[in-house]
Amino acid sequence: MKQLPAEFCTRMKALLSEGEYDAFLESFEKPAVRGLRLNLHKLMELEESGNPEAIRYAKLVADWHLEPMPESSRISFRGQTMYASFYLDDHYLESIGIRPGKHPYHEAGLYYIQGPEAMQVVQHMQIRPFDRVIDLCASPGGKSTQAADLLSGDAGGFLISNEYVALRARTLSSNIERMGIRNAVVLNEDTGKIADHFPEFFTRVLVDAPCSGEGMFRKDDTAITEWSPENVHMCAERQREITANAYRMLAPGGILAYSTCTFEKEEDEDIRDYLLSSFPELSLLYEKRVWPHREPGEGHYMAIFRKSGSDPLAALEKTYGTCISGPDRAFEEKDYRRQQVKDQGYLVPSMLPELRGLRCLRAGIQSEMSLKNRTEPAHALSHVLNPADVAGLRQFDLERCSYPATDPRIDQYLRGLQITAPEGVDGKGWCIVCADGVALGLGKLVNGQVKNHFPKGLRFV
Repeated sequence: MKQLPAEFCTRMKALLSEGEYDAFLESFEKPAVRGLRLNLHKLMELEESGNPEAIRYAKLVADWHLEPMPESSRISFRGQTMYASFYLDDHYLESIGIRPGKHPYHEAGLYYIQGPEAMQVVQHMQIRPFDRVIDLCASPGGKSTQAADLLSGDAGGFLISNEYVALRARTLSSNIERMGIRNAVVLNEDTGKIADHFPEFFTRVLVDAPCSGEGMFRKDDTAITEWSPENVHMCAERQREITANAYRMLAPGGILAYSTCTFEKEEDEDIRDYLLSSFPELSLLYEKRVWPHREPGEGHYMAIFRKSGSDPLAALEKTYGTCISGPDRAFEEKDYRRQQVKDQGYLVPSMLPELRGLRCLRAGIQSEMSLKNRTEPAHALSHVLNPADVAGLRQFDLERCSYPATDPRIDQYLRGLQITAPEGVDGKGWCIVCADGVALGLGKLVNGQVKNHFPKGLRFV
């Protein structure tokens, strides 16, 4: 049995009845339950592509035996209901030789592996296609990419995803890139500075706060060894600071979501009470504790608040509705402004706000890299050009090299090897390598071969 801190056990025994406490302890001996969240934007693009070889939503869900979560976000598209959040049947997938974290669809950004408990917060934020959303403590990016999937760039919706720790911010940026999100910014900044820059600006604010991590004890032994009452108190102090800054940047009528992966009252309900007492304009809309012995997943807490006042974007509901109904338009360069950062070129969506004075890791799409006397397309570009795009950017004529996901050449490509071009493709120049119609990355066609340009840091080992 896991050796849990004695003081932690005493605290949990005070929160739970005797029978429940025993079930709670037993849950730590059971395997963790994983979840998978589909990238509905990409799947809708594949549905619209007309490509008979492209993977379809219904086939993926059926083949992988995916079970929708009860509170999953869902949309109606082309006569079918498409759910976003699912439980993973790891035993079944293992039996058919599928490892979701090492699959071409994962590298293509077709889904994000995420705990079932962690998906529930964003589902209660009532994110609309046109909302201005900020995730203040965002790495590694699960909740950020989930929020982005509910937004529409065509409707003017965008995401600012922030992470204070620089190394973690780079991980966040990589996941934003993998999921092919065009209308997003990644910041590496202090929340107080962001609040100064954007007073009462965002209509949806998420604080998935740094915490003592008790909800991760089942799958992370490091969280157990680092736990202490002093750390709980330190986390609570930091949470009050971050949530106060979050309130400052919340627009009238906006929604603030607070969550942790801890069971501590000092970090959960006490922060709820701090917000309600400190900011009378806030009212509590929804609250939930997730216990690992009551439902699949790890420990989690969430509280959703609304700020009183007139929502500055309310009128847009008549035009765009309250949820996405289809993919954004095909990529068009005219919708973006060019920005050069050292040797990297970016395409910044026109709806993004001014960011001068903030530490910005990524704004919009990294489109190109300047190397000595030449310019090359960036890996990120392959992930945002949907199947309807013909030529991409004016300076790159990007051929599509499509293979079945089970083709051995796809595995070779993901390992960084040169591969033969598909039958009938004999051109020269840059190409996008696709598995079942969804883009994995770049290559260069030369004499019937595809030279590998999949980033070294992402290659399978």
